[in-house]
Amino acid sequence: MKKPPAASRWQTFRDLSPSLKSLIVLSFVVALGSYMVTPFIGVLMVQAVGLDLRVAGALVAVATFIQFGGSILGGPVVNRIGLKPTMVGALVLRTAGLALLGVAVAVPWLAYPAVLLVALGPALYLPANKAYIVTCVSDDLRPLFLGVSSAALNAGMGVGPLLAALLIDTDPMMLLLGAALLFAAITLAHQLTMRPVEGRAATPSPGTGPGVLRRLRPALRPVLVTGLAFYLYFFFQSFVGLYAAELGHIGMLGWVMLLNCAMVVVLQPALSGRIARAPYRLLVGGSFALLAAGTAVMSLGGPWMLLAGTAVFTLGEVFLLLRCDLELVERVPGNPAFAFGVQRLTAGVGGLLAGLAGGFVFAHFVQAGEPEGFWLFAAVQCAVAVLLVLPARRRRRAVLPSGTAAERTPEPVP
Repeated sequence: MKKPPAASRWQTFRDLSPSLKSLIVLSFVVALGSYMVTPFIGVLMVQAVGLDLRVAGALVAVATFIQFGGSILGGPVVNRIGLKPTMVGALVLRTAGLALLGVAVAVPWLAYPAVLLVALGPALYLPANKAYIVTCVSDDLRPLFLGVSSAALNAGMGVGPLLAALLIDTDPMMLLLGAALLFAAITLAHQLTMRPVEGRAATPSPGTGPGVLRRLRPALRPVLVTGLAFYLYFFFQSFVGLYAAELGHIGMLGWVMLLNCAMVVVLQPALSGRIARAPYRLLVGGSFALLAAGTAVMSLGGPWMLLAGTAVFTLGEVFLLLRCDLELVERVPGNPAFAFGVQRLTAGVGGLLAGLAGGFVFAHFVQAGEPEGFWLFAAVQCAVAVLLVLPARRRRRAVLPSGTAAERTPEPVP
């Protein structure tokens, strides 16, 4: 598929249905509201609610796994009640969780159900969000609009923490209740501006047991690659803040996250067509190589090397995570909500393993007085990932916009 000119892309956006235009805008607002709270939940539970640090840490770990792993329920829920009701219901859960978390400042035991509700909301929302987009656009526009959706979410992820940082030192209860009111408005906006859709997302649920295994068998390799990708990604996502604090440059964290999100916002939609057409193993191997190079640069130490390494690492992330989405949708045809639920579950497992392994490794290098060694350890793992995925046949099918698979001669990674 030839890359459409800029004017053609603008016309494509203008021709979108009002529902899809609304969803893209609301995706940004959802991520903004979420990331006004999510990065600070641990701090709020300790400092505002008064929970023990170890209890708060365990609760956050469980909530993180629910937020990702619980998305496997997204497909069955969508197939039972539909895409729009799933998104609206998920936002109601998130709103209730944020309201309870605000009240938990005065009634601490409410923090337990509150955090679980806050986590369960996005677990159901995000697979339905992406499936709605896949259902509403033609196959040849799928890469572009999944990239646009990712850009909207990342823009919110970048802006939300900066906005919350201005409010976090005021009244925690007001911050949380304000976030709950924002999500109540977002829920109402979804209900009023989006029409129900039918189609590929409404196919029968794959069920459980052997049926699921049969459906996932063609997607086994992409599922494993997605798990490996998120395992390596969460080494960065989960530990970059601790590393910045260890360097004594905690203020640098905001710039690191802003750089990470801004690059995804700018590059992923623009490169979505190339990402979809590139040979799968070559693109994945090149992406892991970029992750290795980025973490190796971070291991050189200092805030500027952290920024430079983040830029290189993010470039690999731009290619890798979008292609993982596209490959799973391609290999699990007819049920995008289920495919994205599997993707989120895989991300949760990868993040959990990264947290367990990375915590011990990071503590080891900090105690040795060499926190930069953590990134060298991550770089070695990324290099091993390159070796695992690059041995391939001379010809490999690519995800074509038509929704079919075809043999292609390997091309250079863009």
